[in-house]
Amino acid sequence: MSLATLATVSSRVRRFTAALIVTGLASGCSTSGPDRLEFQSDRYDQAFQAAGEAVRKQGMPPVLTDRTGGVIEARPRLAGSVLEPWRIDNADAGQWGANTLNKQRRRVRFEFLPVDFVPPEPRGEDVLTGPPLPGSTEGELRLTDLETFDGRVELRVWVYVEREHRTGLRRGTWSRVGRTFATNPMETRSPEDGTTRSPGLWTPVGRDEAMERRLLADIRSAMGDD
Repeated sequence: MSLATLATVSSRVRRFTAALIVTGLASGCSTSGPDRLEFQSDRYDQAFQAAGEAVRKQGMPPVLTDRTGGVIEARPRLAGSVLEPWRIDNADAGQWGANTLNKQRRRVRFEFLPVDFVPPEPRGEDVLTGPPLPGSTEGELRLTDLETFDGRVELRVWVYVEREHRTGLRRGTWSRVGRTFATNPMETRSPEDGTTRSPGLWTPVGRDEAMERRLLADIRSAMGDD
């Protein structure tokens, strides 16, 4: 292949990469939305269902749903890069760049609590008797049963950004430049839908507050409060 041909191919590759970046930036998500939601307890089931559906639409199905305690946790999903312009989960150029240069994922957690909830202060004299059973009065001070609670409820969401790191690095002793990684046969393979299950290989690096607001806006819209 001649030098002229190589230069032409290189130029086309640069233009193609630039086009992907521009497309990715143009397709970024909106960052508008509330930082929390408040509603009456008689709408709790509606809000709980809307929260689960909001993350399911993001390709992150719930893996933990606790209606009594008011907690939903979704399966983490890999964040989109500029090489995936069809993904619209990034809000700005900074997110597109960070998720392109690093392998990162998002983890979502919803928490429902009474508006005036105050965590009880430990006194050091309480007897540990195990988790309270659903419907019992034994755990009233430790757990609010949101399925029977009467009052105002607050919904907040946390979207944590986690970065993958590789364990078991093995430096080459012969070439001094080669490297390999040891593998753990007990680790499960990640599913093909972009979500992740591998434990212990991800380090939290921040929060995606823009996605938090988008999720809450979607829930508010699903509840008909727009």
